[in-house]
Amino acid sequence: MDLVLGVLFVVAGAAGVLGLALAAGARERALGRRVEAITRAREVSLGQPESASTWPARALIGLRSLFTFRMRRSWGVHANPFYLLVAGVVAAATIWLLGRVAHHLPGYVIAIGAAGGFFLLPRIILMREQRRSDAQFAELLPDAIDMVVRIVRAGLPVGPAIRTVGQETNPPLNTIFAEIADQIEIGVPIVEAMGRTSDMVGNSDFRFFAVAVALQQSTGGNLTATLETLSQIIRRRRTVRLKAGAATAEVRISALVLGSIPFFVMGALLLVAPSYLDPLFADPRGNIILGAALLCLLLAGITIRAMIRNSLRI
Repeated sequence: MDLVLGVLFVVAGAAGVLGLALAAGARERALGRRVEAITRAREVSLGQPESASTWPARALIGLRSLFTFRMRRSWGVHANPFYLLVAGVVAAATIWLLGRVAHHLPGYVIAIGAAGGFFLLPRIILMREQRRSDAQFAELLPDAIDMVVRIVRAGLPVGPAIRTVGQETNPPLNTIFAEIADQIEIGVPIVEAMGRTSDMVGNSDFRFFAVAVALQQSTGGNLTATLETLSQIIRRRRTVRLKAGAATAEVRISALVLGSIPFFVMGALLLVAPSYLDPLFADPRGNIILGAALLCLLLAGITIRAMIRNSLRI
């Protein structure tokens, strides 16, 4: 009965979140379909094979949208949806085995924990991938701006310069600039395309680049001088951020070690003397103590992370 209840909880939660994920962002999906149609037409005209779109592929893409639901940024996420599904199932099964076999927890607790693990582990994987894409984009952006400066100085407009950056640079920067060029080709004004893309990327330096291009399109001015100054500022800010990261490395390692010690001790006790920790799980007072300890660790971790991020926000 508990197993059936747990499965129902997981299925109901997945269906609800999937429905919300599919209902959100209709306009962006429509624009994405238009850009994809233009790109596919270009590939066919160049003699490249058109990629097949089958229902298993669409189902896997919808599954990845389920795990990216309400993520602040997901433009750099390219993980295999099947891999995410396997990771979620493994996390849910592990939590169910630990709760059911090792600690004999109630069925509703196991169901909630398994559902949380099913969604949490793939989401953590996607968030790490997105942070990696953010870091790569920020590192490559100054060189892309310098390329735009050289192309504009040679006499070409901004649009072809953006297309060239999308063709010549490395991922993930080329994907973003190619998407801007595709939007311009289907009739989206360059100011709107840059603004929408800067909101999607969420990089403050790229937002400054979009604002500079928008001002040049509306009022004119020396765009190359502005972009050269912006490129220098981005490189200096990156240098300061690297120095701040090196200065806070000791604090981050200390926080990681101190936060992992309680879990290491509990894991060792569960292996050596499992009955020693039974009051924490079987006694209501032990549950309160365990919950308070976990809450304190969580609050301490959030506080330290916020302090470090504020010191790196330059």
